[in-house]
Amino acid sequence: MFADRLWTCFQDLFKYISRYQPQTIQLASWLKPFIPDFIPAIGGTDEFIKVPRPDGRPDYLGLKVLDEPAAVQSDPTLLNLQLRQLSKDTPGVRMDIVGRIDHNDKDKQQRLSAWISSITDIHKHRPTAAVSYSRPMPDIEALMQEWPPKLEAAYHSTKLPTADLDLDLLSYSKLVCALTGVPVYDNVIESLHVLFTLFLEFKQNPFFRQQVGTD
Repeated sequence: MFADRLWTCFQDLFKYISRYQPQTIQLASWLKPFIPDFIPAIGGTDEFIKVPRPDGRPDYLGLKVLDEPAAVQSDPTLLNLQLRQLSKDTPGVRMDIVGRIDHNDKDKQQRLSAWISSITDIHKHRPTAAVSYSRPMPDIEALMQEWPPKLEAAYHSTKLPTADLDLDLLSYSKLVCALTGVPVYDNVIESLHVLFTLFLEFKQNPFFRQQVGTD
């Protein structure tokens, strides 16, 4: 008897399920303006697995200093140009990143001026071209070191050869390179490149420039 009554109650309950009609409620939408520049950029929990500093000093990012992205992000095109300028690998087939400014951009004049200034700065700080020699050459810093006193006294007391010397160009180049400590191998052009690089370093050195000015 109890089971029959329970089954009858379930049947009456199932009828209410089919009779239910959900109500459609219109929710009011409220427009709340916000400033995107001041949205915090805090993501997940910091795992503290960053690459340590190369000088061995402790890095307090995330502990004393807030570890968030910079407000002014780097331009991918400029960063690509800087990396290509500093890279010594042979450039292969790669996709070049081309920057563009929308014509309807309100700040297009400012962005264009910043782009021109950045490109000018990249060309201004362009590193010197690296040359690979076929034979080992001494370092420029080593060639700029002070000569031994006896050798320097001999150079002061001896008249150095001039361009009027009865020698062909190849022999005269080898003689000048030998006097300055630049080794000469089969290819004299590489030795002359080291010689002219040494001359340029002396010319641009502020100490020697001051010595020449006082003399």
